[in-house]
Amino acid sequence: MSKILVTGAAGFIGRALCHLLRKIGMDCVAIDRQESAPISHEEGELARHAVLACDLTDSVSLDALFASHDFDTIIHLAAILPGAASRDPIRATEVNVDGSMALLQCATAHGVGRFIFGSSTSVYGSSGTNAPISEHTPAAPIDVYGAAKRAVEITGETLQKNDSIEFVALRIATVIGPGARNTSSPWRSEIFEQLGRRHCISLPYAADDPLTVVHVNDVARMLVTLAQAESVQHIVYNSPAELLTAAQLKQAVESAAPETHVELSGRTRSLAPLADGSRFTREFGFEIAPVQQSLRAALLRSAKQI
Repeated sequence: MSKILVTGAAGFIGRALCHLLRKIGMDCVAIDRQESAPISHEEGELARHAVLACDLTDSVSLDALFASHDFDTIIHLAAILPGAASRDPIRATEVNVDGSMALLQCATAHGVGRFIFGSSTSVYGSSGTNAPISEHTPAAPIDVYGAAKRAVEITGETLQKNDSIEFVALRIATVIGPGARNTSSPWRSEIFEQLGRRHCISLPYAADDPLTVVHVNDVARMLVTLAQAESVQHIVYNSPAELLTAAQLKQAVESAAPETHVELSGRTRSLAPLADGSRFTREFGFEIAPVQQSLRAALLRSAKQI
């Protein structure tokens, strides 16, 4: 059985991914900067396996990890997120670039077969904010976070061309679902966690602002799909995501739970690029859950827990 290393395992996507890997019986080692036993984002139960402490910027810790495990696949999610990256760009670069390079170096030195990188549509910068764009659109990051993601992509692409490792990047759209923490966009989880309550959720957008959103569970399934695929045709994929306006998202939430109110506070930040995920959809026959369906499922789970 192949062994998978998951970095950033205590994070939003990392928790969902490890939960799915263990659910389908895949052998994974979960690491993050600090040791923990994370709460399942979905079931509220302790994960069966703790997250091991391993700082990617600490060569001693990283060497010890690879000395004690043989990994066939790496799914690299560890990163300083955009808000924190803008506040401390030097630290963010140390983690997002230097840490990633150290991980790639260990992966190539130890013969890891496939390196799956959790990239971001932020590599497109301000491109594609009016219409979805494909992977053929040149990357043009405008912030430290997006630039770091693109730097890792370029390095991975070069290593693949040199036959050093199989590298594939998933450029992830705006992720929604319960369990997001330490984020500057709390609404992404609040629309699920506060659903059905008499609560007001603020979305920092105007009514006609377009968004591409994808549930965290679907992102986990995409990453598992890339890990299990016998072959991967491309180096870069945009994640499939649902395109809807802020007004449509508000309507979806309030339709699922009329007692929950969504307020559109007007655009207070730049819009994320709108990415076309049809390449991934076509190649892997992948379908995402519509937002309306995910909201109804969350409401049913909440009702069962009462």
